[in-house]
Amino acid sequence: MTTPTPDDAAVAVAEVAAARGAVGAATHRSLPVVLAATSVLTFLDFAVKDEIAGPRRRAAATVLIQTAIAGIGLLDARAGQVNPYAVATGPEPARGARLAAVGLGWYAAERLAVHLLRRSSLTRPNTVAGLLLAVTRPAGTLVTLRMLPRADGRA
Repeated sequence: MTTPTPDDAAVAVAEVAAARGAVGAATHRSLPVVLAATSVLTFLDFAVKDEIAGPRRRAAATVLIQTAIAGIGLLDARAGQVNPYAVATGPEPARGARLAAVGLGWYAAERLAVHLLRRSSLTRPNTVAGLLLAVTRPAGTLVTLRMLPRADGRA
């Protein structure tokens, strides 16, 4: 293996920087679409529970909608196969614990809110819960993504 010249090294570094910029731009283009689609489907998942009377039909609608949500996430991962997040130089248990705490806290807060809404005297508690989750889930995703270090230096 030969040692690259300074010019070759500069060209390689510029290529890596351009690739990181392209990955970051693609992520920023697709993220709003994915968040909007999952938000709408989350709302529909909960709102359908107020409209459909039979438990089997409700379960079938939920399975269909949840499959669509999972499919959106898988298609997005398939379309952008480059990980835009920086690789850690070593184990970072504090960052993992922080991410887990935020995720679990967010999940617990959502479950509590849905439980309280379903216990309330609202005429359509699931629709209101779906509206709440349609707003808070994308916000929670953005909070979590902001906690991850980006390889392209973006916040």
